[in-house]
Amino acid sequence: MVYLNFAAAARAARGRPDRLRAGLGEGTVAIAASAPNVRWLTALAGVPHVYYGRGALYAIVGTAGDCRVVAPASELGWICEVYDSTLVHPHGGFVYRGDVGGLGVHAAPGRVGAPAPARAVLDALAELPDANRVVHDGHLPSDVVLGLKDARPDLAVEVDETLFTRARRIKDPYELDCLRRANLACEAAIIAALAEAGTGMTEREMLRVVRRVMVEHDAHPLLSALGYSERGALVDMPVSDRALRSGDVIRFDIGCTVEGYHADMSRTAVFGPLDPELRDLHDGLVAAEKAAIAQVRPGARVGDVFAAAVDAARTTGVPDFDRTHCGHGIGLEIYEPPSVIRDSGDLLEAGMTLCVETPYYLLGRAGLQIEDAIVVTDSGAERLGDLPQELLTAG
Repeated sequence: MVYLNFAAAARAARGRPDRLRAGLGEGTVAIAASAPNVRWLTALAGVPHVYYGRGALYAIVGTAGDCRVVAPASELGWICEVYDSTLVHPHGGFVYRGDVGGLGVHAAPGRVGAPAPARAVLDALAELPDANRVVHDGHLPSDVVLGLKDARPDLAVEVDETLFTRARRIKDPYELDCLRRANLACEAAIIAALAEAGTGMTEREMLRVVRRVMVEHDAHPLLSALGYSERGALVDMPVSDRALRSGDVIRFDIGCTVEGYHADMSRTAVFGPLDPELRDLHDGLVAAEKAAIAQVRPGARVGDVFAAAVDAARTTGVPDFDRTHCGHGIGLEIYEPPSVIRDSGDLLEAGMTLCVETPYYLLGRAGLQIEDAIVVTDSGAERLGDLPQELLTAG
């Protein structure tokens, strides 16, 4: 189980099925199949499901009753340890020995030919009142969908990704705490990497420091774009053995997760003297990010946040600044709605979380970037971290 504190996650998840039910019609059942949606509804997060994309773990919510779980038989041990085993419907075969009494009333451990996933879903649906329509998040495999339709021709099976993203867009206190901790882990990693920086240190060695510090902060390292000068202008690049030299610009675009919640943070630092032109460009990018964040408030149009970033950059030192987007939602996924683009008519609400970013990639010279996660508050926006937005110094 990929948790440090499952009990806290489970307490936070208790009221979330009700938020999903608000969008369900009579007789409609929602099935979450993606790892983020299952985790949000139940707090369940298995290693195969989260990290490897394997293991059919589903959460099933009707208009009444408890949230049912359909789970691989191989994961019953840990799932029934933390979740009401009477609500768990296993599928697939797995061999257990010893005391199997805690594996749930629906389990048949050790028996070959256990139910297929579609059969387990049907068994769960049978426990929900008047289930005649299923809406899933688009991650339910086609063989499961076909199995449901073959067994229940009367059952309408549809896809509605927005049902889940709408329910998840407002973050609760537990979620905000995890997001803050993930951002603080990124900040600590950047500070440590810059403190250890010295002539000859390779990108690979600096990334090793970043990842080590993230782990020390109980975070799981993920995004790891880190480049010196000309390599910093390459987007999402793997690190290399390029050695640090005086005058280099270091671009960090790094991320991690805490309890499944993502951080996506960018900063720019200089090692030694900096070309004044690059300093002016970076100052303009910081002004642009601050202008975009200042635009954030409940009821604000997301497209206006984008426009504020671009307009500010062009008037404060980056006259040719242009972007396809200046940020994105963030939470259990690194990219969540809304995308901060010019034409977005989405309106912000208190409790939504965004990453706001203003990168500038000058090929052959340097990558310059500033990116921060924020939460929309009742009166504006609050950054989820503390690291200064201005140019940082290495060494």
